[in-house]
Amino acid sequence: MLDQALAAPKKELEMAAQIYDIITVGGGIAASSLAKAMAERGAKVLVLEREKRFKDRVRGEAVVPWGVAEAEELGTYRLLRETCAHDVPYVEGGSGLRDLRATTQQQLPLLSFQHQVMQETLLEAAEGAGAEVRRGVSVERIECGAEPAVVVDGHSQERVPARLVVAADGRGSIVRKWAGFPVREQINACYMAGVLLTDVHASTETCYAVFNPELGTWFGLFPQAGDRFRAYLVYPKNAGCRLQGESMLDLFVSESAKTYAPLADYLAEVKSVGPLASFDVSDSWVEHPYRDGVALVGDAAATSDPTFGQGLSFALRAARVLRDELTSNSDWEAAGHRYADEHQRCFHACHTVQGWLRTLFQNPSTESAALRAKAMPLIVEDPTRVPDHILSGPDLPLNAQMRARLFGEC
Repeated sequence: MLDQALAAPKKELEMAAQIYDIITVGGGIAASSLAKAMAERGAKVLVLEREKRFKDRVRGEAVVPWGVAEAEELGTYRLLRETCAHDVPYVEGGSGLRDLRATTQQQLPLLSFQHQVMQETLLEAAEGAGAEVRRGVSVERIECGAEPAVVVDGHSQERVPARLVVAADGRGSIVRKWAGFPVREQINACYMAGVLLTDVHASTETCYAVFNPELGTWFGLFPQAGDRFRAYLVYPKNAGCRLQGESMLDLFVSESAKTYAPLADYLAEVKSVGPLASFDVSDSWVEHPYRDGVALVGDAAATSDPTFGQGLSFALRAARVLRDELTSNSDWEAAGHRYADEHQRCFHACHTVQGWLRTLFQNPSTESAALRAKAMPLIVEDPTRVPDHILSGPDLPLNAQMRARLFGEC
């Protein structure tokens, strides 16, 4: 089956020495995971990455259990654990510890890491599997259609053809724009601030993810290898200031403690070892992230409110689904469309549940307060009323009854 999927039509076979099966624009978690997986199956893969060396920035650094299962399927979970990642088996949401290994569908922990170290690790693994990696490369344009190609920088304006171009160039994807994908957006009324910390007096086996609906805030604290912690605070855009820069670390700590009181002790002596920065948490997505020989993966395909920690898991699922579709059918046009259909199904499920949870747990309005007054006593009695798509993934059922149970309507 794999031989059939990678077998090109006669014309392409004649050009086999000149073209690639796959070119990825970007070398992050989705692109490098896909490149590694496809190179291992005999595909000729080229990865084009703009950065010569990845740097520390405030980005997602935790993969929830359903995403960890995708990493296992891709053969990267053990690699990450052995090099740069840290298993986090427990989550504290403000009402007691939850053991993810016992209570999620996958029975797996959360996985955390420094983002830039993860990127270097996976890109090196892709190269080790046989993918060609070019770094410090700017893409000038792409050509869509039956014979897609990428034009890279330099005086020669090199044109590099492929059977499939994979756009993995982030939330501001220029490839997405060049290929003419329409983008949908949902404006969310919050910023997320993040900073890398040391000297945190908290368990290295527990992540903290706590909503404070009265304030409209959320706090996340994720332990990493080397006794470092990534801390996040989601706060309303109308809060009066934007948390940016080292001088605002004390304000970040005090505002975080308002969200979850124990943080006053956990963060009493912290030091920052990375930038403190805030960014908009609004959602954007493409309904069908494949067309004309171009597939979108990762943030280029969809960004969801990072309060719920889905971005890296969606990136890994995209790599796994696209791998499976491309290796099971020689018609890559059909495979691209099947990938896009599955991506939209998964994104819709998690995006829908996130909207429900945002209304109930994060919105300080009087309307949401009334909903909480009805729903919360029932949730305390039966926590399974809260849909578990965030941790256990988009393959869980999604229907009106689940919404009604969450909001205490039945």
